[in-house]
Amino acid sequence: MRRELKILPKIGINEVKLSITSLDIQNILGELDKKNVNGKGFFLYKDEYIFHFVDDVLVSISVNNPKIIFLNKQKIDLMNESKRFLFKENPYFVDGCYIFPQYNMSIYGLDNPNDGIQLTIYSDNQKNIYEKDINLAFKFRSIDKQLINLKYEITPYQSVGLLKFGMQPSEIEKIWGVPLKISKNNKKGITTENRANSKAMYNEQGQLIQLALNCKKEVLIDNKLLSKFGSNLDSLQNEEYFINRNYKIYFKFGIALDNLGNLSSNDFVYIFSEEMIPYWKDIYRPLI
Repeated sequence: MRRELKILPKIGINEVKLSITSLDIQNILGELDKKNVNGKGFFLYKDEYIFHFVDDVLVSISVNNPKIIFLNKQKIDLMNESKRFLFKENPYFVDGCYIFPQYNMSIYGLDNPNDGIQLTIYSDNQKNIYEKDINLAFKFRSIDKQLINLKYEITPYQSVGLLKFGMQPSEIEKIWGVPLKISKNNKKGITTENRANSKAMYNEQGQLIQLALNCKKEVLIDNKLLSKFGSNLDSLQNEEYFINRNYKIYFKFGIALDNLGNLSSNDFVYIFSEEMIPYWKDIYRPLI
């Protein structure tokens, strides 16, 4: 089946159409691999396609790691031109997945294509499953505009740019997208989300309590570039600081700087909530 992937909105992919039976697919493609994936009714075909049947009727087709597709006669390179495609179509973004309700199509993983992409075409009777959360979601152009203009001005103990202490992970995800890795410290009740050049930390109630931003990002105090100048920033020159391990900490601003404030592009700026003050003050407690 994998040649050029011709997406037929609400109909199917290439010669495989939605609403046909498993026997119809066997007549088109040959014997299916009956290996179940994802749950009841999902079958894998040649490690690339997943067919979902309900009462032996095909209701969705998923393709693993498509590179080039044809949609409405337009050739789209998903690996190299995804931003142009997303801007043109302006899909909804839900839990790491772009939803195109006009095509009955979803694509997962476009923001990190090297980690894998999955494209799905689904029938109308599956819209309530795939599109159930789009009323609460952002559309791509609003997210993309935020990210392009996203600077991290610190308001001590309140916010860092668009990110506010107390936010839930779902709220952060709408701004930053899906994390690459999530780790939990059950003993301390702390959850940490890792993204490219950033980390977000949450307490037991799922509230944002700390951010770590790589100095490649624009982190500012008084509209001046903290991530470039570190402790040499004018706003910090006469401020009291506290040393804990390899961090220079300014409690007035709720920040801790790597490398004793002598920042390089590999270092991080930590911005913390009032809840985290005891952790940064206690030189005997391991820092999270």
